[in-house]
Amino acid sequence: MSKTKTVYQTAPNGAYLYETIANELPLSPGDFNVPYGAVEVAPPVAPAGQVAQWQGNVWAIVADNRGAALYRADSGEQYVIDSVVEVNGSETSYNGLGAIPAWLTETAPVTAETN
Repeated sequence: MSKTKTVYQTAPNGAYLYETIANELPLSPGDFNVPYGAVEVAPPVAPAGQVAQWQGNVWAIVADNRGAALYRADSGEQYVIDSVVEVNGSETSYNGLGAIPAWLTETAPVTAETN
């Protein structure tokens, strides 16, 4: 009977996704087929509005703004998470995890329709 162990799957940005199982490799006892991006350390429980993020070799609790409506502070244009934009002559992006950068805001621009 093969052994299994619990591992914790993360997204490419390190955000915790779900718990899963790694199976022991039949020809290599003691080694497990840990899925790419999964870690063996259990994440901490994150309060509402936050998410556990694997940062190299440790979990951190960070703000989760992936569902927030965000706008460019300089133009009022709506920002799509992970899109690359030019800010002050440099290309940058925001993945929705952690503090909202200064070049973005949650405040929708005031338009003639909203007045």
